[in-house]
Amino acid sequence: MEDRDLGINLIIDGISYPLTVKASEEPYYRQAARMVNNTLSLYKELFTGEEGVRVVTMAALDIAFNAIKGGNDGNSAEVMRKISELTRLVENTLKG
Repeated sequence: MEDRDLGINLIIDGISYPLTVKASEEPYYRQAARMVNNTLSLYKELFTGEEGVRVVTMAALDIAFNAIKGGNDGNSAEVMRKISELTRLVENTLKG
């Protein structure tokens, strides 16, 4: 079975990003976009009044740190499970 290209549209921080990705990778892109949006929301709350670039930089650092840490300890499945759990908690908290 061929892994066909798929056109998707991701909304990150309120901006639309049209992408062409492999169909098998589409869920990962959507999960990554959710992770970015959740992390941005968290840092926007922590750094109210700060410039947008500083918030984005801290969010990127947070995501990269967790990816590297998770990749080096040999237990990335557990890290992804914890990230998903934390993402759910953040989403539920933000919904109020």
